[in-house]
Amino acid sequence: MIRFFIKVLIVFLVLIFAVKWTMEGILFQNVYSDRNRVISGLSRVHLDQLDFLADELVACDPQSQATKLAQFHKKSLVPIGIRANTEFSESDRVRLSKPDGFIYRYSDGMIDYLGVRLDNEHHLLYGPMGDLSNRFIEVQVDSWLKVVREALESSRDSQATLSSYSSQFRVPIRIEQRQSLPDRVSEKMKVHHESIFYQSSDGSFVALELGDSRQVLCMGPLPEVADYAQVAFKKGVLVWLLASSTVLGWMIFKVSGRFRKIEKAAVEIADGNFSARVNTPNLGEAKKLALAFNTMASKTESVIRTQKELLQVVSHELRTPLARLKFAAELLPKASASQGSDSPLPVMLQSIDDIETLVQEVFFYIKNEQAEPLKNKELITIDLALEGILRTLRIEYPQLHIEMVFADRDSSKKVLADRRSFQRAFGNLTSNGARYAKSLLRIGISEVQESVSERGVLSYICIDVEDDGPGIPEAMRSEVMKPFVRIDPKSQEPQQASPHSGLGLGLAIVHRILQQHGGSVQIDRGELGGCLVKTRWPNT
Repeated sequence: MIRFFIKVLIVFLVLIFAVKWTMEGILFQNVYSDRNRVISGLSRVHLDQLDFLADELVACDPQSQATKLAQFHKKSLVPIGIRANTEFSESDRVRLSKPDGFIYRYSDGMIDYLGVRLDNEHHLLYGPMGDLSNRFIEVQVDSWLKVVREALESSRDSQATLSSYSSQFRVPIRIEQRQSLPDRVSEKMKVHHESIFYQSSDGSFVALELGDSRQVLCMGPLPEVADYAQVAFKKGVLVWLLASSTVLGWMIFKVSGRFRKIEKAAVEIADGNFSARVNTPNLGEAKKLALAFNTMASKTESVIRTQKELLQVVSHELRTPLARLKFAAELLPKASASQGSDSPLPVMLQSIDDIETLVQEVFFYIKNEQAEPLKNKELITIDLALEGILRTLRIEYPQLHIEMVFADRDSSKKVLADRRSFQRAFGNLTSNGARYAKSLLRIGISEVQESVSERGVLSYICIDVEDDGPGIPEAMRSEVMKPFVRIDPKSQEPQQASPHSGLGLGLAIVHRILQQHGGSVQIDRGELGGCLVKTRWPNT
């Protein structure tokens, strides 16, 4: 996990520096976006003014042209001059003849030169603008408006002069009353005697105070241009968000894939394949966990194999002496008939039966070691399947009252199970119950339905075995379903103690059979005061 943490940390640091680099680029764009917006928005104003100036220069002789350019240059921060068309390329000369004039932009969209056609051989070039700050744009627009204001003030017919300018300006220019402006603009104009840029609901405007302080020269609305900084910000954040999500998603997918290998091996072991292991190469962060898992699996497999081999060997080796004992016991009645009631034969026969039962249960437990769904399932009528088992119990325990109770009085209930395993399970449960019961052994049968969202409604057959014996202590109810776990009579309370002790495999076999069938078994205290074993069998 340390390696994974280091990888995530590296990705995080790379992402931080990438975002920092992006933000710096966006801030750079933001610094110049205002300039770009104003230049782009006012390029039309500049070109119109250049056209107007070009018309005046064409009407002058060469000496007057130089004088007029010099006067204009004093008011302008940007160089302006007359250039020969031969300085331009063929494509640029074509652009000079267009109504919008010549606009030269940098690769980032910034405007550097403006130009208009003067005559067939010359043009009026305005620029470069690249080394100038934002402020020059406003100053330059202010100078344009002051030229118009001077023309209006020196003219006898100001309205005709304004119409003359307006006819050549593609951005509306007009005279407004100061009181029509926003209050903040009006107050600012009293302090600053230059052009004031402001925003209103109608767009962007620029205003300059006239000689009559009650009136202002207003130009606008100016063309709206996209906010380059905002566009750059959105693109930058989106690109890095997608990139970081892709990288982190890929890393998480790889790590989860490695852990899925461990999960797969764990599932195989749970299904009984104790030889399953995790392939450790190329596991990266999960390698240590995989090695620990493989070590645990090897030790578990070794323990289980040892237990299985021991049980097989012991069970197999017991069968030979057991067969000899049974043969010898059959010969004893003739030799010991004269001993009468003092004969040890009954005790020997009972002991032999107990050992044989133990061997049979061990063999059954080993044979059914894999808790897999059984293939030989069939619909079994419950009362018929249990009839032989209960008949035997009534003979062995004549003092007991054994009853079978159907919750809905339907004695034709059926269960889908392997017949041999079903009878083995209830043979163990009823024999245990009869051994510990005082006077009553009850078998209750009912049907329940359970709603499961993934699989719909599932039906279960519940078969409960209950006795009125001492019961099983609550702390031992889960333990007794493990193999070779028996209740110590000394650990029980005096009123619950029983002289009997099981072999330690009966409930373990029942638990395994229910697992094989996809059911469940639970031990509780019943209404009779003794042990209640609840079993649930899927009916489909």
